[in-house]
Amino acid sequence: MPEVNFKTVLASAVVVGAAAAIIAHTNASRPVPVPDSYSYVVPGSEDLDKGLGAIYRANAKADLTALEGGASTGYEVFQAGVKLGGDAPCMGWRKAEPSGKMGPYEFQTYNEVNTRMANFAAGLEKLGLIPEIQGTPETTPMKMLALFMKNRAEWIIAEQACYRQGATTVPMYDTLGADVVEMVLNETELQTVVCTSAEVKALVSVKPKCPSLTTIIQTNEVTKETLSQAAEAGLKIYSFEEVEKIGAENPVPPNPANSDGVATFCYTSGTTGKAKGALLTHKNMMSVIAAAYERVSQGNLNIGPGDRHLSYLPLAHVFERCVIGWVFSSGACVGFFQGDTRKLAEDLAALKPTIFPSVPRLLNRFYEKVFGGVKAAGGIKAKLFMTGYAAKQQGLKNGHVTHFLWDKLVFGKIAKKLGLGECKVVITGSAPIAPHVIEFLRILLSCHVLEGYGQTEVAGASTLQFLGDQTTGNVGAPLACNSIRLVSVPDMGYLVTDTMHGKDEARGVPGMPCKGRGEIWTKGSNVFLGYYKMPEKTEETLDEDGWVHSGDIGVWTEKGQLKIVDRKKNIFKLAQGEYIAPEKIENVYGKVDIVAQSFVYGDSFQHQLVAIVVPDLEAIPTFCKAHDLPVDTPEALCKNPDFIKAVHVEMDTARKEAKLFGFEHAAKIYLDPTPFSVDNDLLTPTFKLKRDIAKKYYQAQIDEMYDSLEGVAGAKGLKQTQ
Repeated sequence: MPEVNFKTVLASAVVVGAAAAIIAHTNASRPVPVPDSYSYVVPGSEDLDKGLGAIYRANAKADLTALEGGASTGYEVFQAGVKLGGDAPCMGWRKAEPSGKMGPYEFQTYNEVNTRMANFAAGLEKLGLIPEIQGTPETTPMKMLALFMKNRAEWIIAEQACYRQGATTVPMYDTLGADVVEMVLNETELQTVVCTSAEVKALVSVKPKCPSLTTIIQTNEVTKETLSQAAEAGLKIYSFEEVEKIGAENPVPPNPANSDGVATFCYTSGTTGKAKGALLTHKNMMSVIAAAYERVSQGNLNIGPGDRHLSYLPLAHVFERCVIGWVFSSGACVGFFQGDTRKLAEDLAALKPTIFPSVPRLLNRFYEKVFGGVKAAGGIKAKLFMTGYAAKQQGLKNGHVTHFLWDKLVFGKIAKKLGLGECKVVITGSAPIAPHVIEFLRILLSCHVLEGYGQTEVAGASTLQFLGDQTTGNVGAPLACNSIRLVSVPDMGYLVTDTMHGKDEARGVPGMPCKGRGEIWTKGSNVFLGYYKMPEKTEETLDEDGWVHSGDIGVWTEKGQLKIVDRKKNIFKLAQGEYIAPEKIENVYGKVDIVAQSFVYGDSFQHQLVAIVVPDLEAIPTFCKAHDLPVDTPEALCKNPDFIKAVHVEMDTARKEAKLFGFEHAAKIYLDPTPFSVDNDLLTPTFKLKRDIAKKYYQAQIDEMYDSLEGVAGAKGLKQTQ
């Protein structure tokens, strides 16, 4: 994050502070009108006896599958961009200068990228690197190419080359371990992987167990050492440039798939077992692109040549590829990050994106940085900032995101310093984001900030907020490519007939009126075909009527917006979008002698986990002796900071030995000497933890642990009276 000198930024506001207080004109632009109801409810579509709620859609049909111009495949959408963009910038990146610093973005035009793509496609065909693979009875034979690297121009060129020749991409996250790489290569039986030099070592290491793998295409320079390593492993290696050159000398005509062809595999994170390869067709992806385009076109957002998108969210996930499809369909351009998220601030400053899809984790950092700077500035400067903040808050209530005075004096300068001074739209949706952070972004950036919802199995998106909708705490309404319904989950107390959500009379919480609660099901042209070679897993997620069962619990607002409130399955996301399987972590903690029971909890607005831990009473004497701690009563030890710290260290050691990720460890723990039991209603008769009951039972301790952790989501926001 860049340093923002708030004393300088706010100083210019001092001389006009008094005048600003009496200025009534809050906005020079008109707000975007919003509908009275955000969703169309299909009449008579509910079946209350079966617990099925009414079907909600964007409109009566909700069947978008292509853009207005007719583009219905990944190849066609890029060709539409070529016609629109021509010699306008298409893709850019930064090169290192002699000083070692990164230079400005350098771009290739749509026409130049199109030529490179055609050449690379021809090279693949000439060299026989994408032969047909039989696949499964549910799929026709497929030509496949694996993409195993961070976001870069060659990633997109290789993807588009596949689309040109009717081949399917198999993306692999660059962070995958050797075991998952091995699994993907053997499951798909593909022959060729495109990667950078950083990933070659992993491929060489798995080659003995992956007989189908024969070829590597390396995007950067191939050294003699790399050639030698590949040869020893029995691998042929080409440079990306070499394949392009061969293709230029041996051109082939396009042979794209139709919209029902499988465009890509998307391997979902395997937190509860083996990673699953979701099969997404061109129709699936184009449906989302077309529906998102339709949604954002219902207002004053104009995206076209000259607009810029910073690509740093992983291309291995379908969401980023759908965003880039939207960018291409508009003739706008893509700038790739350096490959290091720690240097993202530098790339933001260099590119000045106008389109900025992001994740709560980064957006939370913006909030923390700005408000941290305001607090540090203090005094009259902080008061002036908060005066402007309050003025824009009031403007938001009236649909205004800009302010003719405060944007110029304060917020525009800060946004520019962050590299987002020209931003037109921010889209977030990988995990829930705190309402006050959404409000902050709208105030600071003076642009549209939209929250959406989706999952891999629906090509990344199924809902999105409308332009002009300044409400927070919801993920918008269904896109025009799918239908959504809620289904009752009686065991958790969520019914499609519910008319109130969140009411707690004991705590004086009034709750909010609603139009049903339950598990979110989605059906439409964006719904995936299934998991590759995993029919049983497919049946668990996709029912015979075509509905995807998300496992998320949603609530319909009175105006037809969807609000995500819970998880049906014992899997959840943290704020950075990482999936957490608490039982897996609890099983690891259970191997620690001093831990008798544990309850791992994660708030999806938070970056970290917390845990309730019950010590093993019989292990206490030995544990205390080993850690030079005095033996005391369980009640006293559970309040002893040294004992708590020692237990926490042992738990972290177990986590490391089990090779869990850092985010799969409780950042704070609370020790309770009273075991979970059937008697205190924390365990079922079969001795399984009742997570919903445990959360309520330990709510005060959970809140206290999160309050002690630094982070925006635990904060209640800076008081407006400062």
